[in-house]
Amino acid sequence: MTLRSACLALPLALLLATAHADDRPKPAWQQRRAEFASILEGVHQGDAAARKRLDEVLSGLEARQMQRTPMENMEIMGVYYLPREGLEKALPRIAAHATLGWYDTLRFSSAPGRSEIFYVLFQLPFLIAAPDASSKAVDFFNAHPRETEELVQQGIAMARQFRTQVAYDRHWPGAFGANELVCAQGGPCEVAQSLPESQWEEAWQQAERLVRKSYRSDDSQVPD
Repeated sequence: MTLRSACLALPLALLLATAHADDRPKPAWQQRRAEFASILEGVHQGDAAARKRLDEVLSGLEARQMQRTPMENMEIMGVYYLPREGLEKALPRIAAHATLGWYDTLRFSSAPGRSEIFYVLFQLPFLIAAPDASSKAVDFFNAHPRETEELVQQGIAMARQFRTQVAYDRHWPGAFGANELVCAQGGPCEVAQSLPESQWEEAWQQAERLVRKSYRSDDSQVPD
C-alpha cells in the first residue's frame, strides 16, 4: 500500500465516530479518544474552555509523546501538527507512530481488527488535516523521493528508540474496530490473539517494511 492507494476523503466526524460508538466502560485510551473528540467539537464551536483543554493535550504530547496510543497520536498529528508544521517536519513523527502502531497491531489484534487498523492508521493524519492533504503528500513523495525516504527513516529510527519504552496500553489493537465491538457485546466475532514473543522481532521488521512502503514515491525502489 502507498498513500495514493488510500486517498479516500473520509470526514473527521467519521474517523472519530468510534470514540462515541458504545456506552460500555472503555479502556483508558478509548476514553481519551472520546474526550479528544469532545474537545474538537468544542473548539469548532468556538468554546474557549475547549481551546484551553486542547492546548493542554498538545503540551502533554510534547512532554510525554508516548503516553498515548499511536492511533491517538495520529489523530493529533492530523488535527494540529501536520497542518501547522507542514509535511517535511511532521513526516518523521507520523512514520514513528505508524511503525509503533502496526507493530502493536501485528502482535495483539484479530485478523478483522488488523484489516480495519490497516485501512485507518497510515492515512489518518492526512485525512484529518485537510481535504487535499493526501494528494499533496503524494505529490511531495513523487517530487522528492530521496528526501521522503530520509524523513521516513528518521521516523523509524525514532520508533526504534521507543520500541520497548512506550507507556501506553500496547494491547489497544485488541479493542479497536467493529469486530472488537461485537466481541465486547458478546456477539459472534474473531477474538484477538497475541503473537508469541518469539515472533516479535519479525513483526517489528514487517512494521518497518510496511511504513517504508506506505510513505514513498510511486517509483521508489524501497524493497517491499
